[in-house]
Amino acid sequence: MLKKILPGLLFSILWATGSVAVKFGIRSADALILASIRFIATGFIFGPFFGLVRKERFWPLKNEWKSIVIYGFLCTTLTLGSFFAAQRYASAGISMLFIAVAPLLIALFSSIIVKRKLTRFEVIGMLIAFTGLVLASAAALPNASIKPLGIILLLIYIFAYASSSVYFSTLSISLPNVSFNIWQVFVGGIILLPFCPLFGQQHVHHINVNLFLSLFWLIVVLSFIANQLWLYLVGQDAVTAGTWLYLTPVFGYGFGYLLLGEQISVYAIAGTILVVTGLVVSKIKAVQQVSE
Repeated sequence: MLKKILPGLLFSILWATGSVAVKFGIRSADALILASIRFIATGFIFGPFFGLVRKERFWPLKNEWKSIVIYGFLCTTLTLGSFFAAQRYASAGISMLFIAVAPLLIALFSSIIVKRKLTRFEVIGMLIAFTGLVLASAAALPNASIKPLGIILLLIYIFAYASSSVYFSTLSISLPNVSFNIWQVFVGGIILLPFCPLFGQQHVHHINVNLFLSLFWLIVVLSFIANQLWLYLVGQDAVTAGTWLYLTPVFGYGFGYLLLGEQISVYAIAGTILVVTGLVVSKIKAVQQVSE
């Protein structure tokens, strides 16, 4: 049971550090160009290592490129690119609410597309976690603001995230996940690059230590390690993987408090308790099956 929990828990913790790394990074560069540099650099840095050093196959077969391009476009370009771009048009409180919807859409798409039946514990658990995340965002809502473009970008984010997760769960390719991840991030970053000037986010303002440290964390920890964990989780089960997304904002509050001096409200604490409760409830059936 511990082996099933640890990858999801580690993914949530690492993915939550992304918001902190981005906040440091945008002091030196626009958010969207920062994202594009991060994705493309992932391919340039890790590609040669895994292509030349590792014994596992790195180069995709001809029939695997289609899957790489589609997943890279959905997961990297649309999901992460739209979320980065939306931060200019939507406040953090509103963005948190959209994050809460993503796991529900993943569950819905999985039940429709791959006929994955949801247990009553999963449904109840997701609703409890969703309520907790909404409650955790409540303190920021009175001052929250969003522009029409922000709504569109965040809608693209949640639908692309759900679609990419379910799409990957349907794939059956022999390319190792490590190689697949490097290629999809690289391709997604290239597709994202032309959108940077479209949203006026193509400038690197300062080439300094802050920029390089932020990129190091975003590339090594987020684009490589965390993405690798996500592919593993989605490959096991897209719905279960989605529930771990509820914990990401919770850890994000903690990192914001520790590293950026942000305040944690009573709402955030109460919401955290509900999120954790919801995750526990959603795992009840799995625990019962293991004990049997």
